[in-house]
Amino acid sequence: MPIMRIPITIKFSTLIFLLIVVITGVIFWFTLNRVRDALTQEIKLQGEILANLIALNAEDPIIAKDDLYLARLVNDAIKNEGVRYTYIVDSDQIILAYDKMDWIGRSADSIIRPENTYHVTRPIVLAGRKKIGEVHVGLDIERISKITNNMQIILILISVMGLLLGTFGAMLLSRYLTRPIHELVDGFKAIANGDLRQVLSKKSDDEIGDLMSAFNQMTQSLMEKEQIKDAFRRYVSRQVAEEIFKNPDQYIDTLRGTRRKVTILFADIRGFTPLTERLSAEDVVTLLNEVLTSMTKVIFKHEGTVDKFIGDSIMAVFGAPIAHVDDTDRSIHAAVEIQRAVQEMSEQRRREEREMINVGIGINAGEVVVGNIGAKVRLDYTVIGASVNIANRLQEVASGGEIVISESVFKETTAPYKYSEPMLIKVKGKEDPVKIYRVLY
Repeated sequence: MPIMRIPITIKFSTLIFLLIVVITGVIFWFTLNRVRDALTQEIKLQGEILANLIALNAEDPIIAKDDLYLARLVNDAIKNEGVRYTYIVDSDQIILAYDKMDWIGRSADSIIRPENTYHVTRPIVLAGRKKIGEVHVGLDIERISKITNNMQIILILISVMGLLLGTFGAMLLSRYLTRPIHELVDGFKAIANGDLRQVLSKKSDDEIGDLMSAFNQMTQSLMEKEQIKDAFRRYVSRQVAEEIFKNPDQYIDTLRGTRRKVTILFADIRGFTPLTERLSAEDVVTLLNEVLTSMTKVIFKHEGTVDKFIGDSIMAVFGAPIAHVDDTDRSIHAAVEIQRAVQEMSEQRRREEREMINVGIGINAGEVVVGNIGAKVRLDYTVIGASVNIANRLQEVASGGEIVISESVFKETTAPYKYSEPMLIKVKGKEDPVKIYRVLY
């Protein structure tokens, strides 16, 4: 089921709206609680002050049994805002003064206190020692709800106005922020379609403006790299091109020509020419592609470079353009893996009652010239020199399934294989015999 696409403007506006709702809700809750607590404290304080004042003025009238004065205290107290009842009792909880005259003389326990009332009790103490009575004051707390309800209505109106203004502002802000994003999206789509001539105008000196500048720098860099690719794609191999594209400046001199010590590997299919006479043209191409593809994968695995394909043979270089400290070992490991891969392929062909194949490999290490060599209309990244010729001659010496290495390779390698006793062979172009070894893999 496809996911519904929601524009970023709506996402941003919704986020701002939710943030405003949360913030408004917190402020709403906090304000109401603060007001409610403040009103409650105010009522409590009012009750305590009033009860204390009556208690102080009721000492002498209780002793003198001045019921008229006590009634005046109660009636004056009941006139205060929010006071629902006031009465005075003696030490036996008998009512001495009450705003309801018919209750005087009764027990205070028979009084039923109304709901939503805050009750305050203060003792009446004679000379600070003997308790001679109590003052009871009840204050109405329903006004707290009335005040908070009114405030709640006001806060709701303010919140609604804030939400409307905040949502409208969020939509304006999201449009301001998303307009350059849409321009960037259009720019990236154009780049994906191959149009690198994209320049976005920097309309603000902030992070959005920096993003526009970074996009313009990226397109400029891509245009420069594309020009380099166009220049080299025509005449260098894929792996060489990829390495050049990572850091073009580092390899410009290499392409122009430089001397470097490398290890060269030649691998040739033995008896391929007679084999082609027995197979159809389609089978010849299929077999050749299969073998060369297998060898190429092994060479790439060990980060070597496939210099060229020469008929039924392959030439690989370890150390150019990418050099490693163990290029010699890499070449031997690659040679062993090639032989084992070819043996498996040959065994499979034997089971299928098809022509078996063998490969001879020669490896030499030495200094060569590395660079673009050829005509103006066609250049190849390759290596040339006596070391290349010797590697090719060693390949010619190797029988099917053998790996022949030169003395320079033998001295440098640390690959964990056994090697034959050294042999001297005569190489075309060299006056002195060349010492060689066979890898006993």
